[in-house]
Amino acid sequence: MEIGLSDLIITAYKHKKNGNISLEIQAWNALINHQATNKDLRANTYLNLGNLHHLQGNDDLAIENILNAIKVNPNSSEAYFCLAHIAQKEEDFNAAIAHFESALVLNDKDCGILNNLGNCYDRLEKPTEAIEIYSQALKLDDNYIAAVYNRGNAFLKLGEDDLAYKDLSKAIELDANFYQAYYNRGTLLKRMGKHTQAEQDLRKAKTLAQQDLKTQGV
Repeated sequence: MEIGLSDLIITAYKHKKNGNISLEIQAWNALINHQATNKDLRANTYLNLGNLHHLQGNDDLAIENILNAIKVNPNSSEAYFCLAHIAQKEEDFNAAIAHFESALVLNDKDCGILNNLGNCYDRLEKPTEAIEIYSQALKLDDNYIAAVYNRGNAFLKLGEDDLAYKDLSKAIELDANFYQAYYNRGTLLKRMGKHTQAEQDLRKAKTLAQQDLKTQGV
């Protein structure tokens, strides 16, 4: 007797909750082959399998399943994002850019996609292109802290000190515990000859970093 579709889904999420990736993979694989699985569910199942295999470090299987998800649903921006994330991890930034751009064609209002795309250009030592992409993200949400901080760092690389200071300061306004932003702003202030303010920021960065380590139990 074939197990019901809802039972397989419940089983998969039970294993997810318990952190048992291997059994969760088995449940999703059974669901793919179930006669009642429709197109949307099959695409999402392939995507879940791709993410699980990626968690296990099996990127070949991850990519195979994500590509299957795209075959079933070519309009899945999330699938292209997942492919881009894998390429990013492997430091294949040109491939990641291509996948992120495909995701943007399907969803051009996602700040996260834009921020990650900007990061790829930054890693390719193309700060001007990165700044343009971060700015697109900030047009959608001017308080998107990751893009604010990353654009500030890109301005820093270009020697655009005033613009870098503005973005790093805004990142700190958005998150008063953002020790990386304090550190980078402190480094910038030191370069600008503002040594007293620089030391204040660098001390603050050190204090916050130590507090973060204690919180993590390191």
